[in-house]
Amino acid sequence: MTNETEKHQPEGAAKLVDPEKVKPLPPVEVDSTLQARGAPGQGAGARSTSEAASGKAAADRSKLPKDAEGNPRDLTVAEAKAAKEAVIEKLKTVYDPEIPVNVYELGLIYGVSVNFKGEVHVRMTLTSPACPVAGTLPGEVESKLKQVEHVTDAKVELVWDPPWTKSMMSEAAKLELNVM
Repeated sequence: MTNETEKHQPEGAAKLVDPEKVKPLPPVEVDSTLQARGAPGQGAGARSTSEAASGKAAADRSKLPKDAEGNPRDLTVAEAKAAKEAVIEKLKTVYDPEIPVNVYELGLIYGVSVNFKGEVHVRMTLTSPACPVAGTLPGEVESKLKQVEHVTDAKVELVWDPPWTKSMMSEAAKLELNVM
């Protein structure tokens, strides 16, 4: 039962399948809810694997400046610096609902960075881990920052170290709250 194919295979190699003897597989039904949810690999509306894993949509590159052909391009150093300044100004419009001072002047913002892709990363804290807005304020900050020109995505990292103290407030915030 030696055929031409078997003669040319090295010893121990897997046997090649005779295509004439292969039966087609029955069609596979795809659960339509997978496609509706944007499950990985399920149609054009599907998100990438990394997006699906993080639960976030991709950065909106359409907000970046355009090159000569009209395609989005990375920010220049000057544009990234201007975006960072605009992000800080936007942070000054977010208020802790219990204190009439914005989160930036309160000293709740520990760091702001903007990369050349227009992605913003903010490290912030709250006045206390038991703060009633712990579940909503970081999301509000992200949402507002995404409104800034050239910001393609925003991520707020809530940190507790170092713990916030009144000494972290700006002079303007201390005057507003009469804390000296």
